[in-house]
Amino acid sequence: MRDISKKEQYVNEFKAKLEKAKVVILSSVEGVTVDQMTLVRKNLRQNGDEMRVVKNTLLRRAFHDMKMEGLEKFMTGSTAVIFGYSDPVAPVKTLFDFAEKAQKFQFKAGLLGDSMLTVKQLENLSKLPGRTQLLSMLLSTMVGPIRNMVSVCQGPIRKLVYAVQAIREKKEKAAA
Repeated sequence: MRDISKKEQYVNEFKAKLEKAKVVILSSVEGVTVDQMTLVRKNLRQNGDEMRVVKNTLLRRAFHDMKMEGLEKFMTGSTAVIFGYSDPVAPVKTLFDFAEKAQKFQFKAGLLGDSMLTVKQLENLSKLPGRTQLLSMLLSTMVGPIRNMVSVCQGPIRKLVYAVQAIREKKEKAAA
């Protein structure tokens, strides 16, 4: 990119993506095949996330302008930037699943909100349940007490039904 206006547009585009993203992950893609990259991009897009292979110098400018200089030391070699827009856990899980298959794919660092994440912290984040799983766990927890209360309220009715049934059986035996 020799044209300065294109470079500025590229940097501004990354600034917009950085502001919008809930989680940003830097990774090394040296040795990863095009087919593998296409597959991981497709998997990320299903969640509404995005992966871009970037020029380190232009990304440094975007990080510098956004006051994210801590990530600049990780920008060496081929760098891919993953932007997670909706669920911060989903892209990390997708990438760790992919990293198991593509041995050359390596994590460099991440950014969750304003906090910088190490590779170990990213790995821990990938082990967390996803948003939908957390919501279903919350719903189950909320429904539990209601279900128990309904069961307790049905107890006396159930006992009355059993008593009436026992009386009916007793009368049928006496009549026979």
